[in-house]
Parts: sequence; structure tokens; C-alpha cells
Amino acid sequence: MTEQPSWGWKEVVISICLMIPAFLAGTILSIGAARLLLGQTPTEVQIAIPSQFLAYSLWLTGVWLVFRGVDSNLWRALSWKWPVEGPWVYLALGPGLAIAAGALAKILDAKNIHNGLMDQLLADPVGCRLLVLFGITGGPLIEELLFRGIFLPVAVRSLGITAGLLVTSVPFSLMHGPMYDWSWQHLLLLILVGVAFGMVRLRSNSTLASTITHGAYNLMMFAAHFVAPQ
Repeated sequence: MTEQPSWGWKEVVISICLMIPAFLAGTILSIGAARLLLGQTPTEVQIAIPSQFLAYSLWLTGVWLVFRGVDSNLWRALSWKWPVEGPWVYLALGPGLAIAAGALAKILDAKNIHNGLMDQLLADPVGCRLLVLFGITGGPLIEELLFRGIFLPVAVRSLGITAGLLVTSVPFSLMHGPMYDWSWQHLLLLILVGVAFGMVRLRSNSTLASTITHGAYNLMMFAAHFVAPQ
């Protein structure tokens, strides 16, 4: 069970809202930097991942400033610590969860979604490498800090474990909605995956543990795509 958080809904709302200016600033700064380096306006593929890395870095800086009034050590406050059982069980959970999600996708008849930007990134050698790197590092890190580090403890304290897991998993799913063309099957799968990540966080009392599982899950998904794109 997670420790009782020393923050409340105000910090949760602020942390979520910080994503908007972080993404705007990340995009603008990435375009500006790319224009200086390339001498021309960059394509969407060229800035897609760098802008997300920058946006997430700006968001993390903002969250650090917000939490300075709560706890001088952000990582300690968000239970970013080595899981007692070690990393291997959580590393193994990721592929297992990905396989289970794939099987459930078959049952739900979830269609293969073609996302224009994603397809371009996967087809571009540099873009593909950056996408995979971001998908197994920066993406899981920030998403786990937000949804399972900041949001989940407050939701569980206020609503209970079951409702807390669902309340935090729905926005996690919706955040990925554009990537899956708002397919209800994929959104439902992501809610269930979010619940699983939340259960890892509560079971281990470690946001690092859920981040490891999340990163391993994404890595398995990338591997499955490269082996069988359909």
C-alpha cells in the first residue's frame, strides 16, 4: 500500500495543467532550435520526439518547483525508490502484460490503427530510434510520475483503491487517444493497462517499479511491431 501523500488535489490539478504550457513551450523551442540547426523549418517528424523530450523536461522542472513546498526531495515524495523485490520481477511483468493486452485485443477485435505521424516515425531510421528510446525511457518516466506518483496516492486516499485505480487510468488512456484514433477497444485496453501499472505501484510502494514495468511493456510492444507489423 502506498504511503499517505503530503499533497492534495490542488497539486494534482496543477501538475496535470502544467502539461499544456510544457508542450507548447517544448514545441516552440524545438522548432526554433531545429531552424537554427537545419536552416529551414523542420518537418513534424524531425521535431516530434525532441519536442516531447523537451516538454517532459520542462514539465518535470515545473513539478519540482510545485513540490518544493511539499517536500524538499521530489523523488522521495513520489516514492521513486528501488523496489524491495529488485527490478527483475517488474521487468518481467512488462512483456507479460503486453502479451495479455495483445490477446485481449484479439478478443475485442481491435483493429490495427494507422497513425500518420507514428508510421512516418517508424519508417524514418533516426525517428524510429528516437521513438523507441523515448518510448522506453522518458515516456514511461513522466507518465508514471504523473499518474501513479502524483495522482494515484491522492485518488486512493480520497476514493479508495478500486475507484482510485480507475480514476487515474481513464485520463492515462485518454492521453493516448489520438495515437489510436480514439478506438474504444484500444482506449479500454489502455485503461486496463493503467490499472495494472497502478497495482504495481501500490504493491511495491515504488514509482520506479511501475516505471520499469511500463518501459518493459512499451519495449515489448515495439518488438512485436517490428516482428509482425499487423
